[in-house]
Amino acid sequence: MSGPTTRRGLSVRGAGLTHRGAIRDQNEDAILVDPSGQVWAVADGMGGHLLGGYAADRVIDALETLADSEEPMAALTARFAAADALIAARGQSEGAVIGATAVAAVIRRGRLTLAWAGDARAYLLRDGRLAGLTRDHSLVQELVDAGRLAPEAARDHPQANIVTRAVGAGAVPEFAALDLAAGDRLLLCSDGLTHVLTDPALAETLQATRPGMALAAAGTPADAACARLLQQALAGGGPDNVSVIVVDIGPG
Repeated sequence: MSGPTTRRGLSVRGAGLTHRGAIRDQNEDAILVDPSGQVWAVADGMGGHLLGGYAADRVIDALETLADSEEPMAALTARFAAADALIAARGQSEGAVIGATAVAAVIRRGRLTLAWAGDARAYLLRDGRLAGLTRDHSLVQELVDAGRLAPEAARDHPQANIVTRAVGAGAVPEFAALDLAAGDRLLLCSDGLTHVLTDPALAETLQATRPGMALAAAGTPADAACARLLQQALAGGGPDNVSVIVVDIGPG
């Protein structure tokens, strides 16, 4: 899935893929790829027995209603809260703990606004360098922050899947914002990608598939990047659902 648009001298074109992975029977991730280029999101459901899928779908459903006239941070706050209420109510009725981690991006007039809860992530590739735009709400991140765990050990820690914020558990999203420039490339993803691929591996693939490169795959450079990242996650064992969105910012 992909879609182009233009905002104040910049073009925005992206694509996304989601897959159940190599081991899981169900895909409890969900993604939002906006044909207008303004709203993009990844939600990773938790709860099993299809309840995780319900949670992820409610996050995406809420974000799909975001209107052009709304201020991004206020709108994202409201949509996360609306999804949280629905998911919490379903969990109570089922007698189960369910929720979703999520990352959402709103792009308007060259300005990116991010909201996230849990360990779904956003990255920015700029001038060949990959930078994380989000900070995990997770147990291992707290251990790293406290100096009790080396950053390079976090990905393979046995408690790497324990999150400290989730939509459906009363989570208030964290926010970040920055101005975008032509040549920027955004990556949104679930932990099914980052638990398999390291940041250097992500950077290498995003750089190799950037606009202007000769690509064998059909579709846009964003399509090619998503396909290659998914293939690499599956080749690495695909132990979890995998979702990836790549958004390219170009000149208008």
